[in-house]
Amino acid sequence: MITNEFPPSIGGVQTHVLELSRALAKLNHSVHVLTRKPYENTPETDCFDDVTVERLKLPDSHLLYDWLLRRKIHQQVRERKVDIVHVHGMRPLNACKGLDVPVIFTNHTSSFVKRAQKGKKALKKMRKQLDITSSILAVSETLIANTRETGYQKPISFTCNGVDTSVFHPGESSLREQLSIPESAYVIAIGCRLERVKGVRFLAAAVAAIDDPQLYLVVAGEGKESAEIKELLKDKISSGHAHFLGNVSNKEMSNIYRAANASSLPSFMEGMSIAGLEAMASGLPLIASNVGGTPYIVNDGITGILTRPGSVEDLQGAIKQLMNDRNLNNRMGNAALAVVQEKFSWEKVANQVLTHYKQLTRK
Repeated sequence: MITNEFPPSIGGVQTHVLELSRALAKLNHSVHVLTRKPYENTPETDCFDDVTVERLKLPDSHLLYDWLLRRKIHQQVRERKVDIVHVHGMRPLNACKGLDVPVIFTNHTSSFVKRAQKGKKALKKMRKQLDITSSILAVSETLIANTRETGYQKPISFTCNGVDTSVFHPGESSLREQLSIPESAYVIAIGCRLERVKGVRFLAAAVAAIDDPQLYLVVAGEGKESAEIKELLKDKISSGHAHFLGNVSNKEMSNIYRAANASSLPSFMEGMSIAGLEAMASGLPLIASNVGGTPYIVNDGITGILTRPGSVEDLQGAIKQLMNDRNLNNRMGNAALAVVQEKFSWEKVANQVLTHYKQLTRK
């Protein structure tokens, strides 16, 4: 596994690579992760269950980054007798040139969509990077379409994100007591980067406009829009109806979701949100933008409510509908939990990915 993003940094790609690697190891495959060392005090070697991790000090310079990483990848392929190299994210792709084993790439994020929207020159550059791969996996139909727009001619397949249902499941939580939130309150919990593409400011505006003492919002995450979002919610913050927890580790999110009644994905672009799946695995309905891979996990009116991206009115209406009808809220939460248990375990995702590995290594 080659990735620029891996724990202890926080995000969907990080979670995907770690959990997919763990699931493959549980199926008796040998998995080694090469990643960038994000902080000075981060260990250079690590082990997660049976997954070995090696973190490299890589510079910002693209040429030097590619040269150092390429040298390490080639060394590892030889010494470990690697059968397949799986790349996550565009940044490490150039370093995988010239390998004599198949390279598979997973297209994860909305940043790929942004790059694809920059025009023909950007698409040509992206295709040149992608052409070193033998095939591509993508976590939404939108990402598949954007990948095809580059002119990439080799196989592209849909693959799911997953969720660790041993960590994310309904249960007791200490969070309401810690934050002095009444048991009768209606709590929306959201965990994501507070960046423009995530649309949290529109959720904040919707919550701020609802004058109901039962409504509480809990936000985990930080980003460039933190100050703007907090300003929108200043009255809710001062009254104790909005709480900002800062960056929270992935496993800590389970305690937050178990304290909530619903979660939200108000994004403008989304692949397939692992945070959304984790909330659903915790028995929560999702109030989510109808974008990217989100409709694949949210069945409108069954497991959550789909809204127009950027629509404060839609978000307000969805919040009020679920807050005022707790039976409906609970039915949707139970349906969300059932869907995750049926479709989105990491073991199921790992077996899907293994099918692609075997197709490539048989050639």
